[in-house]
Amino acid sequence: MTLIEINVTFDFVCAWCYIGKRTLDRAISLYRKTYPGGRNDTITITWRPYYLNYNPHGHSVPKADLIDERLHDQTPDQRTALVNRMNKIGQSVGIYFKGGGMIGPHTRDAHRLVYLTRGSSSPETQGGLVEKILEAYHEREMDISDPAVLKEVAEMAGVEGKVLELWLAGGQSGGGDEVDEEARRNKEMMMMQMEGKRGVPRFVIQGEYEWDGQDVYEFMEIMGKVKEKED
Repeated sequence: MTLIEINVTFDFVCAWCYIGKRTLDRAISLYRKTYPGGRNDTITITWRPYYLNYNPHGHSVPKADLIDERLHDQTPDQRTALVNRMNKIGQSVGIYFKGGGMIGPHTRDAHRLVYLTRGSSSPETQGGLVEKILEAYHEREMDISDPAVLKEVAEMAGVEGKVLELWLAGGQSGGGDEVDEEARRNKEMMMMQMEGKRGVPRFVIQGEYEWDGQDVYEFMEIMGKVKEKED
């Protein structure tokens, strides 16, 4: 049996992060079904925060307005091509992106919630929480900066009541300082390693191998290398 550690640096408003999460789930499922001994391996995933600061306005605004602002320099044809490409790739992993709803000024509270589930909830619960928040924003057109929305999503994912209490209380035990510091380090590290040319998602396997979050067969190749080293 091999212990495999996967670190994912991401932000919830990132469409590629949602696609990457779905692709990771599929890749792990394929690995367990097809790789010799893969079914018995322990795979841990740690979801690490990154702040894209997608909304500069300081309050919730319509997602469609923000998209218009960010794509203002593109021609209608370029914009249509971009949207069609994203929708096509999303649908290939079961995601149906929607452009409505609101987007808040930050994703800090959502990342705090995920952070507080580390070690206190099962890996399945934490992964389910990440999935539900991504789904809420990208498909259900919900404002994931709204505490009521996050509480509803957390309850759907099976997050324990004591974790929700800590999260709602905030303060020193609410994970805010820790998440801010981790997000800052992640951004600094990514800027240094990628020379500012690439953002999230970032998948690092066994602290050594980096995966793009798209090619399932590349993932299988990396896992094979990990198995050879660890076994």
